Amino acid sequence: MKSWIDQRIGRQFLFVFYLFIGLILLTSLAVYVYTENQIEQTTSSLENISERRTNATELFETWQSMQYEMRGYVLLGDDAMLERVQDKQVLIDEQTFWFEQNAVTEKEKTYASDARTLFVAYQERVMPSLERYVAGKRDGSVTEPFLKMPTLGKVNPQKDPPADRKFKINSKSAADMSASIVDMESVFTEYRNSLNAEEDALRAQLATHTKWAQALWLLSLLGVLFILFIVARPYVRRLTGQLQELIENSKRLAGERQPITPAAAQSKNEVGQLTTSFRQMATSLTTQRYRIEEEREKTARLLHSIRDAVIYVEHATSEKVANQALFVLFNQPITKRNEVDLYRLDASLEELGLQVDQKDAFFAFMERSFDGQCKEESVTFSMNQEERFIQMYAEKIYLRGTRHGTMLVFRDVTHETEVDRLKTELVSTVSHELRTPLTSIIGFTELLRFRKLSAERSEKYLGMIHQETLRLEDLISNLLDVQRMESGQQTYHNEPERLSAILEQAIAVHQGSSQHHHITFDCTEDVYVYGDRTRLNQLFMNLLHNAVKYSPRGGEINVRVACERPDWIDISIEDHGIGIPQTALPKLFDKFYRVDNSASRKIGGTGLGLAICKEIAEGHGGTIHATSNIGKGSMFTVSLPKLDMTNQISS
Repeated sequence: MKSWIDQRIGRQFLFVFYLFIGLILLTSLAVYVYTENQIEQTTSSLENISERRTNATELFETWQSMQYEMRGYVLLGDDAMLERVQDKQVLIDEQTFWFEQNAVTEKEKTYASDARTLFVAYQERVMPSLERYVAGKRDGSVTEPFLKMPTLGKVNPQKDPPADRKFKINSKSAADMSASIVDMESVFTEYRNSLNAEEDALRAQLATHTKWAQALWLLSLLGVLFILFIVARPYVRRLTGQLQELIENSKRLAGERQPITPAAAQSKNEVGQLTTSFRQMATSLTTQRYRIEEEREKTARLLHSIRDAVIYVEHATSEKVANQALFVLFNQPITKRNEVDLYRLDASLEELGLQVDQKDAFFAFMERSFDGQCKEESVTFSMNQEERFIQMYAEKIYLRGTRHGTMLVFRDVTHETEVDRLKTELVSTVSHELRTPLTSIIGFTELLRFRKLSAERSEKYLGMIHQETLRLEDLISNLLDVQRMESGQQTYHNEPERLSAILEQAIAVHQGSSQHHHITFDCTEDVYVYGDRTRLNQLFMNLLHNAVKYSPRGGEINVRVACERPDWIDISIEDHGIGIPQTALPKLFDKFYRVDNSASRKIGGTGLGLAICKEIAEGHGGTIHATSNIGKGSMFTVSLPKLDMTNQISS
C-alpha cells in the first residue's frame, strides 16, 4: 500500500487529505451521535413530563369545574347544569384512567390512586345525596332556603365509610368535604412540584452533556492535527528532496548534447518520472520523424476511407489535393494512386463546377470561402440535373496563427433530401386527407346536434359520418402498414388459400358499394396460393378500390385469373377509366406518389395504396406491374407463385 502511494505525488497529498477528512468525520460523527442521543433522551423525558403536567392540571381543573356546576345545580335546580356535571364525570374518569395506565413512578401511582379514590367517593356518596336533595326541594319535602348538611343525611342515609379511607367525605358536614378536596389539591401540588424538580434536573443534565460534547470535539480536533503532522512530515521532506534532484538533473541536461544515462535509483512519483523524461528526451527526438510519417500516412488513409469528398487548396501555390471520394463524386481520373498521401487534383475548380446545376451560387460560395468572407455554414446544390444533391462547406486552415489554405468538404445528401421530400409530401397528403373527412364528420354532427331533422335525413347523415369514419380508418391503417413494412416488422401468416374465394369476397364488397360499376370475374381453374389471407385480401381490395375510384363515370371492371405460365398465377384487374400517363408508370408504386394531372387531382388519395400492394405482392414472392392508356383505362397484373395442392395432400 505504501509503495503504491509513493508512486504519485497526488496520491500522497490525497492520502493525507483523506486521512485528515476521515479522522475529522469520525470524531465529529462520534461527538454528534453522543450529543444527539443525549439530547433525544432528554427531550423525550421533557416532553413526557410536560404531557403529565398538562394532564394533571386538566384533571384538577375539571374537578373544580365539576364542583362549581354541582353547587349551581343544588342552588338553582337546573338540569342542564346536572348534564354538564355528568359530562365532566366522564372526562374525569378518562383522565384518571390515563394516569392509572401511564403511571411509572411511585408519586404518579399515588396521585392516580388518590384521584380515583376521591372520584369514587364523590360519585358514590356526594352526588346521590345532592341529587336527592334537589328532588326533595322540588316535591316540597325539603323546604329550607339554603342547603344544610344534616338534611343530606336525612334525604340519603348512608353507612359510615371505612375508618382507613383516605378521603372521608361526610355528607353531614361541609367542612369534611372541603378538607378532602383540599387534601386532593395538596396531592396535585406535590405531584406538580415533583415534575418541576425532575424537569430542572433534566435541563441541568442536558447542559452538562453539551459542555462535554464541546470539550470532546475540541480534544478530537487537536488529536487529528497532531496525527496529521506526524503523517505528513515524511512526505514533505521526501518531496523537497525530489525537487532538488530534479533541478540538478535539469542543469546537467541543458549542458549536454547526448542523452544522459538514467541514474540507477530513481523515485517512482511524478518528480522522479520527470527527471527520467528529461534524460530520455534526446534519444526520443531521433524517432519523431518516423512517427510523423506514420501519422501522415494514417491521416491520408483515414481521409480516403470517409465517404465525404474533401479538397484542400494551398493558397500560396494553388496546389489542390483531394481524397478518393472527391474523384468518384466528380468522375475525375486519379493520375497517381498513392494511398499513403492525398491525391493531387489536376482539374480546376471551374471544371468541377460545370457538373453543378447552380453554377453561379457554387462559384460565388467558393469565392467567398477563399476570401474569408463566407458567412454561411454550408450551401446545398444539385449535380447533373438533380441526379445528386450535395452539401458543401468550407473550413479555413491555419498553421501557427497564419492562414495557409482552405478545405472544401462535399457531402452527398441525396438520400436526406429525398427523405425530406417524402416527409413534406406525407405531411401535405395526410393533412389534406385527414381534414376532408373530419370536415364532413364535424359538419354532419353539428347538423344532427343543433337541428331537428327527419328520421330519413338523420339516417342519411349518419351513413355519411360512418362512411367518412371508415375513410379515416383506412387512411390510418395504410399509414400503419407502411410503417411496419419499412421497419421490417410486417409478418405474414401463410397458409394454403383458395385464390378464387379471396377474389370473390373482394368483388362482392365493391360490387355492392357501387351502382355504376359492373365487375366481371373470369377464373376457369381452381388454384391455390400459399399466403396470408388477410394481406392478400387487402391487396385485391386496394386494386379494386382504385379501379372503381379512377373510373368515375362507371363502366365494366374485369377480373381475370390466368395460369398460362408454369408455377405462376397472373391476376389482372382492368378498368376503363381515366388511365395513367406513361411517364408516371415507373414511379407509380412509390410511397406518397400520385399522378399529377387534373383528373386524378380531383379524386384525391394518399399515394400509399399501390405501395402497400407492391410490398404485399413481393412479401409473397410475387410481382405487380401496371399498363395503361390515357382515357382508355388501366390494367394491374399481380403474379403469385402457384401452390401444387397435389403435393400438399400427399405430404
